[in-house]
Amino acid sequence: MGAYFKLFFVALAHLSLTSCAKQELPPQQNIEMVRFRPVNTPPHQAAATLLRRVPDSTWDAGLARATSILTAATTDRLALITPSDTHMGQGIAGYPGHARFIRTLNAGEFPEDVADALTASALRRSQPVDVAISSRTYGDGVTLWIAGIAHRPLLLDPIARDVELDTMVPVSIEAVSPGSSADPFLSIPDPVLFVSPPSGPVRRFDLSLDHARWVDGFFEPGRYGMEVVAQSGGTTQVLLEWQLFVETDPPALRSTRNVETTLDPIEATSEIYIAVNALRVERGLHELQRFRPFEPLAREHAAFMAHTGVVDHTITNVTDGVSARARPLFHPGARHRENLAAASSWQEALNITTLSPGHLDNLLCESCTHLSVGVAFEPTGAESSRIFVVWEMLEFPQGTPAMIPEL
Repeated sequence: MGAYFKLFFVALAHLSLTSCAKQELPPQQNIEMVRFRPVNTPPHQAAATLLRRVPDSTWDAGLARATSILTAATTDRLALITPSDTHMGQGIAGYPGHARFIRTLNAGEFPEDVADALTASALRRSQPVDVAISSRTYGDGVTLWIAGIAHRPLLLDPIARDVELDTMVPVSIEAVSPGSSADPFLSIPDPVLFVSPPSGPVRRFDLSLDHARWVDGFFEPGRYGMEVVAQSGGTTQVLLEWQLFVETDPPALRSTRNVETTLDPIEATSEIYIAVNALRVERGLHELQRFRPFEPLAREHAAFMAHTGVVDHTITNVTDGVSARARPLFHPGARHRENLAAASSWQEALNITTLSPGHLDNLLCESCTHLSVGVAFEPTGAESSRIFVVWEMLEFPQGTPAMIPEL
């Protein structure tokens, strides 16, 4: 399977100070199960307004619970919603879709900017979407809104969120709608399930849309990341993701703002090499050697992403990607496993990739021997400029590539 993955979390800028707050939480509904929970009647006015605004949308109680967990945890309005927060909130709520969250502050009125952002996201693909929104009002009258959205190309049969040791879990998925030439992901090939245990390598299971698959390997207490992906047209897309808690309770979510020093790109690159190899050694794998010849190509791609704001392996009318750029310049060819991320720091960018079992599988590639990293910052000059990171995990089945002399 070609291992190309990307992941991006969205958050709106926000300002203000912490004060007492009140919040309306929806009732806790069957959190012991991982499943979709569509709601026929919107539970409050903001929900009804959001459903009217976002086309082909369904209110999901599980996704709503995830947004409520995030708003309850955000006692400090300056605290960012980190990828770890969103990942854990969704896992605790037992929502299996690949969700994104967005936030804003206002005086209490319905957040039109959030609705516009969710509408734009819904229109990018011809698929139904789940939406949810939660709020809390602070003592000075400022209201925090957090909304979630997830495209729903697949349905997952309900499974237990809390699992006993040495049990087997049945995973059964089905497509929401038949294929469409306008959106190749509506015609989904047989997808792959990645399972990330608390330690050790990521495991891979081939799935079928027609049959349930028994998944085993739950031999260690802790949190297991589950991710279903599919490939179409050379692109890999995350379709579903959830968490199973094996002989352990989900940790409490406390949203805090991690203050991390922004390094220059050269320092950040060096730190990323160290952190990736530390992760691999912790998982019992060999370290990857730094492959400097591909670093200019990885840096170039990171710069293209930073200047366009597009996090993708190819950027239309800009670049056809690192592996395509390397082929005419170097011989013999290399096998690339590429991860991409945009975040507020290199630590957060790496955290994003480790939270995704598919991305983590790339970082923990057993057959890879080398790594090239590229880093670039948004050209805004602002303190909050995002960092864009490119990882190239490399295999050289025909020998180490060298630049073609005449080039």
